[in-house]
Amino acid sequence: MKKILVPTDFSENATNAIDYAIVVAAKSNAEIVLLNVFTNVDTTFSSRKKLVNDYNKSLAENLMEQLKELQQRIAANNATVKLTTKLYKGEVQDSILQCASDENADLIIMGTQGASGLKKILIGSTTAGIIGNTTIPVLAIPQEAKWKGLENILFATRQLEANDKILTPVLKLAQLDAALIHVAVFTDSDDNDAGDYMEHGRLINAYRQTLPVRYKDIKFKTVQLEGEEFDYTIEQYISDNKINMMIMTTHKRSFWESLFNSCMTKEMSYHIKIPLLAIPV
Repeated sequence: MKKILVPTDFSENATNAIDYAIVVAAKSNAEIVLLNVFTNVDTTFSSRKKLVNDYNKSLAENLMEQLKELQQRIAANNATVKLTTKLYKGEVQDSILQCASDENADLIIMGTQGASGLKKILIGSTTAGIIGNTTIPVLAIPQEAKWKGLENILFATRQLEANDKILTPVLKLAQLDAALIHVAVFTDSDDNDAGDYMEHGRLINAYRQTLPVRYKDIKFKTVQLEGEEFDYTIEQYISDNKINMMIMTTHKRSFWESLFNSCMTKEMSYHIKIPLLAIPV
């Protein structure tokens, strides 16, 4: 991991996400890119053009000054962490994705609630939007989450879809604190038949045999979870096993799939109380 992008709107939750990024960056020797995005004010009245242009210039200068002050405050307490700042103009989601591409970022870390306080609306337009459209992992930090180390990481899935692309960021995070990775396959007791139970059981046993051999330096625990509701079953497991971070995958879907089926990973980001790492497949 070489570069972490952290969007900020200077809110409390954005600061919380920055705190996570600082720890991850320090442990992995990565650089942090602090990003703020703003939208220009426009007018159709020619007589007000100069006034509007002056306002936009002043706004950009003020935001850049806030970024520099934030950079200096962080650097004062974290001398070993390299930080740079970026100010983008445009739509928030597009700008974050563009900056991630421009900076060749390996990870995006961002809060799930910002300055507006309208959690569901903000998540739907920013963090969840990024989760559904990015090509790199996104670590979403809930407002109430505080860094407590990474002793237990839950990788939850309905199917055993692990491959090197998915497992690499999981393993890198686990190595930061020698975490135990809980690999959980969820079986829906309402929708799945006996064949599904047997197949999931067979696959989880295969994981149990192959993962410790393939990744000798990582601790694994494999479990098959059964329940009527994915959210409730997962949240109960998180509570019972003191999970510090949850990991899920996202898939590119067609327009009709997006219209009629909600993304489970984005849905979890609405209410989960621990950091959620979304890995695009």
